Parts: sequence; C-alpha cells; structure tokens
Amino acid sequence: MADELTPDICVIGAGPGGIAAATAAAAEGVPVILIEKNRTGGHNLASGTVPAKALLAAAAIHETLRTGPAFGVTGAPLQVDLGRVREHIEEATAAIARNVTPERLTALGVKVIAGNARFANPDLVVVDNTAIRARRIIIATGSVPAVPQIPGLETVDAMSLADGFDLARRPAHLIVLGADRYALEFAQAYSRLGIDTTVVDEGAAIPDVDPEMATILLDRLRAEGIRVRTGVKISEIARRRGGVRMLLTDPAEGEIAVDGSHIIIAAGRWPDVEGLGLAAGQIQWDKAGIVVDKGLRTTNRRVYAIGDVIAGAPLAARAELQAAAVVRSILYRVPFTDETANVPAVAFTDPGLASVGLDEPAARLLHRDVRIIRVPFAESDRAHIEREPAGMLKVITTTGGGRILGAAIVGRDAPELIAPWALAVANRLGLAAVAAYVPPYPARAALARRVAADHKPATRGSAGLTPAWRRRIITLFRKLG
Repeated sequence: MADELTPDICVIGAGPGGIAAATAAAAEGVPVILIEKNRTGGHNLASGTVPAKALLAAAAIHETLRTGPAFGVTGAPLQVDLGRVREHIEEATAAIARNVTPERLTALGVKVIAGNARFANPDLVVVDNTAIRARRIIIATGSVPAVPQIPGLETVDAMSLADGFDLARRPAHLIVLGADRYALEFAQAYSRLGIDTTVVDEGAAIPDVDPEMATILLDRLRAEGIRVRTGVKISEIARRRGGVRMLLTDPAEGEIAVDGSHIIIAAGRWPDVEGLGLAAGQIQWDKAGIVVDKGLRTTNRRVYAIGDVIAGAPLAARAELQAAAVVRSILYRVPFTDETANVPAVAFTDPGLASVGLDEPAARLLHRDVRIIRVPFAESDRAHIEREPAGMLKVITTTGGGRILGAAIVGRDAPELIAPWALAVANRLGLAAVAAYVPPYPARAALARRVAADHKPATRGSAGLTPAWRRRIITLFRKLG
C-alpha cells in the first residue's frame, strides 16, 4: 500500500447518516475520514428524497392550477412540459448538493476520499492504494433498489425510480411496481402531471401505516384516477408491442392483464453491502442488513453500522439521529440510547401521511390503559377555507396522566403538522403541554391544541374528562357563589 492513514474515525458512505457522523466528529476536533464511491449526498440526493420531493412540488403546482375554478380562479389550458419538469428537478438537486460537496466537507474538517471501500481484515479498510487503520469505523452505505423475483421481469426494459425522474417524454400508461409510501408519492406525482398510472403490489399498500389512516389516502388516490391493485399475484411480465404486459390474479376480478407503456420498479430497497468485504472484516449480515446490537455495534466491536444498511425504516432522519448517537458514544463513552421511535415516518402524498411514536397495537401491548383520540380535519376551519376537509388526527395517550405515546396524521400538511407531536413523544410530554401552546387562527395546527384542550386526562374511576380533584374544587367555588 502506498499510504496508511490512522484517523480516529473512518466513515464509509456519504449519505445523510455518513455525512452527519463525519461532520459531528470533525466538529469535536477528531480526525475523521469519509469514503464515498459515488456522489456525496448518496441515494437521498441522487435518486431518492430530494428529486422525489422536487417532482412532487411540480405536481402540486399543476394540481393547484387544475382546481383553481373551484375558487373562482381560471386561466389558460394547462400544459405539462416533462423536459422542463426534469430541469426543475435537476436545478433543485444541484442547489441542495452544494451543501454537501467534498470541498465544503473538507472545509468542515472532514477528509473525503473517493473510491470503493472494503475491509482487508478486521482492523483495516482499503480504498485503492490507500489503507485506513481507524480506531473506530462507521458503515453508512445505505441501500439500493430491490428487484423482485417475477418471471419475465428481466426481459423488459424496466426502469428504476431514478430513471423515472429523468423522463422527457410522456408515457402512455405508467405501471408502478410497488406500493410503499415512496411508490405512492411517485405514482401520484406523475398522475397529476397527466400520465395514466397503475400501482401494483402483491402485498398491502403502505403496510407500515395504520390501516385506518392509509384508507383515507388510498381513497383519494383512486378518486384521482390512479388504479391501485394490491394483494394480487403477479404471474408474469412480458414484452409487448409498445410496452409491457403484466399478468396477474386479482382476488376480486380473477385473472387479468395490465398493459402499460412503461414499468417502474419501486418495490423497496436492499442494504448496500456488496463489495465491502464484510467477511474479511468479521462482520455478520443477513437479508435485512448488517447485524448490530442495541448500541449499533457490529460483530466486529470496532465497527458500527447506521441507517438503511441495517434493519429498520429507510429514513434519512433516522440515519442522522443514529449518527449523532454513535459519535457521542465513541467520543464520550456514554451509553447508547435508541431514540429512533421519535423519528417521524412521512409520506409526502396529498393528503400527506405522518406518524411518530407508538401505533395503536404497540401502545396496547406496552401499556395497560390507553386512550385513542380521533379528530377529523373537517373540524378545522382552515380545511374548509382551502376546500381540503379530508383527513384525520389520531393521538394515543395513557389513560391516567395523558402522556402522549404516539400520533398519526393523514391530511393536507401532515408532514408539517406532525412536528409538535414528535416533540411531545421525544420529551414524554402530556396533553397539558400541547394545550399550553397557542397557534394562530385559522392555522390547521390549531387541531393539536383542540385535541389537548378537549381531552384532559381523567383519573381512574372518575367520570368525564376532568380529574376528580379538579371537579371538587369547581364544586367548592360554585357553593361559595
């Protein structure tokens, strides 16, 4: 080897988690190396969250213009230029990419190395002719698109989500293979841009979402003209003139054929471990990802793994939270605390979906007494002003003290509205804390305070929502006149 470097920390992978770990270590004055085989920013920037949300922004503008007549606003006939939409996505991505360039990371104290990292042995990472012997190593390589095993899929020109952001010509009929939150975002965006769209999945749509909330979103997608076929058996995919044909068995309709001009695979992701030399590093992994303990240490005690490369929800915020916790544990020897339950899971569809903390089954399993509070968006004045009354806020609390265990929202601005509930869950707050803040009228956020104010915790055995001791005080003052 030409060079051997000996930093305190070596981070493999420059996605959100890797960058967060490297910059956190550098901020503490610790020598740190960050290795990336592709582009700094990772999948999140190149073909994930950033371009997806830029596409959704374009679709939202189109939907606003399309629904203008209901507000008394009309204009010229709508037109969609997919080439210009692609330029918008590229411009938004480039603007955000400037925050994570190798030059900027270097200025923050991170040594960036481009290339493929692999373990040569349990203590040594190699990149081309450079050997790195770090005190601790953090693997943050993220994930890659999963390719389902469906007969005939290899015979057609299937696209990835990354390819889908690069469309310059309008597909006649787009088939989206997959129905998780990211697949539904993509399907709705292109449907709103005037492309006929069908979603197909052998499993359930957004299976990690409360079914009560998911139904509201799926009803909206179908109302917009998106065909959502879930719980079907896909028997074959074949090439046909002008596109592809998908043969499937639908429980309700029997055997049917779905013909499309293009097919995009959005069937989840797999941990990106290829070429890392994990066996040489004495690091165990399985189909869910690299195996870690509660402190995110791998079977090689010098090595940690965070983010999508380990089991768990593929969320950038989760990876960043884990990065901060791991670096703190390495530098200060503080016990690792898993706070990933405090990370909101979000779908930026319309209506949006957002949840944080425990869902209803988990809350009932862990707590003897829980209260489920449901408030429809129809009780929000803002929802009627904007003609968007579909939606619901669902809050899960303990019965006695009213501590907030979890919350889920489906409706307009759900990704923004989940913020106070995420704060409450992270800090183990009760409904009284939420009731104390005053939102501006007629903000949709007023629903949060209404929930808290109208559902004060009750003591066990007391009637109504007001604790017995407070009712006794009220009774005393009533007698005093």
